Amino acid sequence: MKKRTKGRLQEFEQRNTQNDLEEFREERKKSTKKKKRVKINRVRIVVTVIVVVLIAVVGVSVKNVFDLRAEQNDLREKNKQLASEKASLREELKNVNDYDYIEEQARIQLKLIRPGEILYVLDDEGTDSNGQDDN
Repeated sequence: MKKRTKGRLQEFEQRNTQNDLEEFREERKKSTKKKKRVKINRVRIVVTVIVVVLIAVVGVSVKNVFDLRAEQNDLREKNKQLASEKASLREELKNVNDYDYIEEQARIQLKLIRPGEILYVLDDEGTDSNGQDDN
């Protein structure tokens, strides 16, 4: 009878170890599946972060391009204004050597008069030196 109990005991232990092995294998499969999901999720996170960074870099570059184009348009406008001012100054430079122009500017800016002329200075606002109205 001892042999039978030993045989049954061995048989029971083998079945338990087989059951344990099967359970271990199942748990291992489940854990590897979880690990794969974690790896996939990590890869997705890394790819998502890279994509977001690239979008941010491209967005900043596009904004810079638009800002530079706006600045370029402003500078073109300013260049046109300066070109017209340059043309008017060249025209005035041609007049500077003219005797009549020199006399006119001396009368207007320096309040010069010819001998025998009388200079009348009128107050533009119509007030006297006290700041009160003349009327």
